[in-house]
Amino acid sequence: MAEAAKVFQFPGEIGDCKIYVVHNGPEPEDHPAIQISISRQDSVHWTSYSQKFRVRELNLIRKGPGAVAKPPEHPFYREFPRDNPNYEVQINSGPAKPEAYDCTYEAHFDFEDGTQGDPHIQIGK
Repeated sequence: MAEAAKVFQFPGEIGDCKIYVVHNGPEPEDHPAIQISISRQDSVHWTSYSQKFRVRELNLIRKGPGAVAKPPEHPFYREFPRDNPNYEVQINSGPAKPEAYDCTYEAHFDFEDGTQGDPHIQIGK
């Protein structure tokens, strides 16, 4: 008989996978930013039910008072679109870089039909 798998406890909180459904139409004018924790190693999991998409770019749009002088161009260790230029139905950001703390980025998506979307991402501790 096979041995049962061991269950391990993490020594602290583990990160959330923030699921965000992207749409191939205009976002509401005042849509809230996705909140990402660096210390918990949160990530964003973008998905689309209508068609495949890709991350075209992530742009820094706001630096908070706790931000470093020169925040990274890419807030996540995974760099878009270089790491995956293909159209997909779901994409995971991976964890954020500590240097992106207290910054807000805007993600730009391209859909297969040529439309675009742009949710915001707020990076925190």
